[in-house]
Amino acid sequence: MSYLVFARKWRPQTFDEVMSQDHVTITLKNAIDTGRIGHAYLMTGPRGVGKTTTARIFAKALNCENGPTSKPCQTCDSCRSITAGNHIDVMEIDGASNRGIDQIRDLREKARYATVSARYKIYIIDEVHMLTNEAFNALLKTLEEPPESVIFIFATTQPRKVPDTILSRCQRFDFRRIPVSDMSEYLKREALKEEITLDSTALSLVCRASGGSMRDALSLMDQLVSFSGNDIKGEEVAKLLGMVETDLLANITSGMLAGNTSEAIDQVSSALAEGYSVDELLDALIIFLRNFLLTVTGASNSLSDVPESERRLLLEMSEGLPDVAVLNILRILSGAAIEVRRSSLPRVTLETAIMTASKLSRVFSISDLPPVAKRFIEKREKTEQVTSPEKEISAIEAEPSPAEKHQLKEEIAEKNEADEATADITEDKDLKQKNTADDEIDEEKEKKTSQEVLGLFDAV
Repeated sequence: MSYLVFARKWRPQTFDEVMSQDHVTITLKNAIDTGRIGHAYLMTGPRGVGKTTTARIFAKALNCENGPTSKPCQTCDSCRSITAGNHIDVMEIDGASNRGIDQIRDLREKARYATVSARYKIYIIDEVHMLTNEAFNALLKTLEEPPESVIFIFATTQPRKVPDTILSRCQRFDFRRIPVSDMSEYLKREALKEEITLDSTALSLVCRASGGSMRDALSLMDQLVSFSGNDIKGEEVAKLLGMVETDLLANITSGMLAGNTSEAIDQVSSALAEGYSVDELLDALIIFLRNFLLTVTGASNSLSDVPESERRLLLEMSEGLPDVAVLNILRILSGAAIEVRRSSLPRVTLETAIMTASKLSRVFSISDLPPVAKRFIEKREKTEQVTSPEKEISAIEAEPSPAEKHQLKEEIAEKNEADEATADITEDKDLKQKNTADDEIDEEKEKKTSQEVLGLFDAV
């Protein structure tokens, strides 16, 4: 037999094996056990979460030779033929390629005939929203009052495109995305049966990349086994999926937080030089900033799908950092993501957004920055403090001799004695003038700072 991909090999065969859809499986099992079997069902939800699989299990449960039963035997001819997809009374139809009125008329005519060998004649129509309005209308009467032994099961990822006249004639079940924790346990268990080992980082990356779709996760597992064999590491997953390195994203973020525009832009250039597109880099940076913001705010429960190494890095960066700093940067880059997709110069748009976000560091004091961002400030200050050799020589040459220092002290003392007589008289006046001047300077500085901040946020 030819190779069977994991998505088919590990496909659930009973209601109990269907993951994270208890609200659906329990209802169907109770309906079978109590004999309350409907004639039309609509199963909706994201791709790869078990809609068609549940429809097949339901068909087996109804047509099992020991049934109807909520626990099909899996060994009778009916169960085995439904599992193989060649049962004559259980027909799976692709709604995209059988969407016209002629195909529905043919289905309606065949539905009138009795079953060949099974208890029920079951029509499973996948992606039913692809049917035309005329096809839906032709199906209405048969769907409302089908022959006694006919059951329709519709599956779709876009229930809004299904007419209300169809929805009102079906029992609707909404499938949900599979949680990361459930998917992780399932992949680990099934991989162990195949003698495949995955480290925690690889498992987290596969679950995150799947987007809650088990079929997508299993397809990735097939690729990874072909790429790296039965021992799968996190680095290999990141390389196969084209994920931007976490350290690179952290350096760009740190540069923006530290106000080091040149450092942040250089890191962006390095990423683009490695082959990442502007869209890929910006999307990865937004996801990283989202995780960073959740870390700063303490919402650790929302980071269950983030690898442990990345969580440790985020915790280190978030030390003493106000959440508004990350929030403002995230807003800027989220807006830039929209502009990048319709710009003829996406790189310029990204670099402009990076520069704008870097200027926001003026609003915060250096003490508010995390350690990973402070190192850029300290490096810059050390550079500014270094004095050139020429300046040091001129400073030595300009230093006065001891005799000149003594004479200078005497002149200062004589001047102080001459000024003592008038010092008391003018002291109060000078103090008032000084306070007035200081107030004017402070007011001018405050006005200038406010204008800079307002101008900065206008640019944002």
